Amino acid sequence: MVGLKKAPETERAARGFTRRVQRTGSSSLSVTLPKSWTDSMNLQMGDVLRFRDLGEGRLEISPAEVETPSARPQKMVRVDATGAPPNLLARILVGGYITGQDQIVVTSRTILTPEQHREIRRIVAHALGMSVVEEDPNRIEIQNFVDPGRYRLHRLLNQVVRILRAELQACSKALSAGDRAPLQQLGTLEDEVDRFYLLMVRQILLSSDDFQVARDIGVESHHYQIGYRLVAKVLELTGDLISAVARELEENLDGLRRLPAATREGLLGRVDRLDQLFERTMDAFEQMSVVDANEILNDLDRTFAREELIRGPSVRQARDRQADLSAQRIVSNLVMATEMLVIINETTINRGVEPETVAKTDRKVLMKPRHSGPSREAGLHVSSPG
Repeated sequence: MVGLKKAPETERAARGFTRRVQRTGSSSLSVTLPKSWTDSMNLQMGDVLRFRDLGEGRLEISPAEVETPSARPQKMVRVDATGAPPNLLARILVGGYITGQDQIVVTSRTILTPEQHREIRRIVAHALGMSVVEEDPNRIEIQNFVDPGRYRLHRLLNQVVRILRAELQACSKALSAGDRAPLQQLGTLEDEVDRFYLLMVRQILLSSDDFQVARDIGVESHHYQIGYRLVAKVLELTGDLISAVARELEENLDGLRRLPAATREGLLGRVDRLDQLFERTMDAFEQMSVVDANEILNDLDRTFAREELIRGPSVRQARDRQADLSAQRIVSNLVMATEMLVIINETTINRGVEPETVAKTDRKVLMKPRHSGPSREAGLHVSSPG
């Protein structure tokens, strides 16, 4: 295999730059900036630079003008949909959206099929800010108008949590009252979760390439970006599981109401328990409380340990086969949704020991319960080499 040899300047840039620290005056230290970087930033004498401590000995340097809004270069991708298998076009469009493409042009060497038109319309309807701006028989142009820095990530995350808890509470009301009315809006809520999920992932991926976007949405650390993407995916999957529970209730509520009282109470208890654990989990994540996350993980361990004891009686006492199978599917989805909470709480604890976090606390992991005051704070020291 023959490879292309890197140009000397490109190779040096890939390895990184080194500069020797010099003394300026009696006490100040200084370093020079690489000419290739100052040229690319169009820096002149007298320009102001901004320094930000990233922790663990890392320092970010950027022109102060980066803080002011500026036009972001538009990204465009072309997609040849000729002969594309089912669903691939839709998945490519989703990929283009979340990776920050502003313009997606779909073409075909013949004509776009009715199925391809439906795929495109379905994705456009489910992505916030995505619109078809031009349409011909063999070409469709899609534009993304959403401003990536407009929505702070924690607000979007909180909105998804509110929607998911509203879905759980609707399921609880339907079970307790035997009324399908609370379930009528769940299809709309499920679509909202999907829209917010795609927007959150788009923002996270854009923030990894653009410091201004990262600052605007409040997720500057690349470690935090990874954690947020994981949590966003977990919330999307949790939404799918809750929606599956809602569909079972809507389709089989009458039969489920005829199950033994102990079985109905068991299902209702599971829904309410998931809602409570979910609320505690997201509070711990938002407050970055490793103590609360640990307590929830211990509670989850106890819950899983007695899982078979809880599940057994509901199966044995059921007399209606269809209702029994529906109850088992509900239990299965609720158990999987509960298991998703493990990932979020582990992410909370991991975030508590990430370099950016401990750099702000004298290399301590704050052992602080969510509702504690300053007098209750304690610190677990984390040492690092050197």
